[in-house]
Amino acid sequence: MVGALMIINLFLRIILVILVNLSAVHAESKNEISIGIAVGTGIMENVKGMHTPVSGSPGTNVKGLVLDDDSLNTIYSINIDYNKYLNNNLYLNSGISFARHYTVDTSITFDGGSNSEFPDIHFRGLALELGPSYRFNKISNFIPYIGLNASSFLGFQSDTNYATSNGVYGVGGPETFVKCFGLTPNAGIFINSGLFKGYGFSIENLILGCDNDHNRSMTEGYKADFNILQYRFDYRVNF
Repeated sequence: MVGALMIINLFLRIILVILVNLSAVHAESKNEISIGIAVGTGIMENVKGMHTPVSGSPGTNVKGLVLDDDSLNTIYSINIDYNKYLNNNLYLNSGISFARHYTVDTSITFDGGSNSEFPDIHFRGLALELGPSYRFNKISNFIPYIGLNASSFLGFQSDTNYATSNGVYGVGGPETFVKCFGLTPNAGIFINSGLFKGYGFSIENLILGCDNDHNRSMTEGYKADFNILQYRFDYRVNF
């Protein structure tokens, strides 16, 4: 609970700083602020970490595993972005999102063939992005664009209980600190005139490599790759 309040507090502080800075920008600037919300579907793969012996893989060592259903979905991702005009069709995008992702209740297969249950888990935290965005010439009243952001996700993972004598495995327990870094290519389009001026839609591919703290039986931490395709609706205003 304390961790969640810290994340929300930081998110609100960053939004306030961005808004204060934007208020000082000249009114005729081509800079923009946009606010949006996204949902998405993807996978969690290449999971590995220090683990106790299992059938087919004796010894306490680094073991890999595959989720039989490797779904990793975005419940929601609420973002605020600042697009700074550079020159011609080129902008610099910087953004922050508060996001929630989750896996499904499934099972896992370890290297060596051993199987085990894998209750669902939830991730929540802040996603930070920075990178160039290129806008093509207007087509009718629409402006298409593409971009590539360096991305990070910092937050917490729920439901990491391992001590089955004190509760159900995978339900509750201390939260895991999550830190992920990678890239997010994106492509989108927005309307530049008329009643719906400023509204847009984009598709972004969140590609992250994560090095996280403890996770149930992986008490010394684990690594994993996230790959999520997100669909975002936004509204942007010039400043």
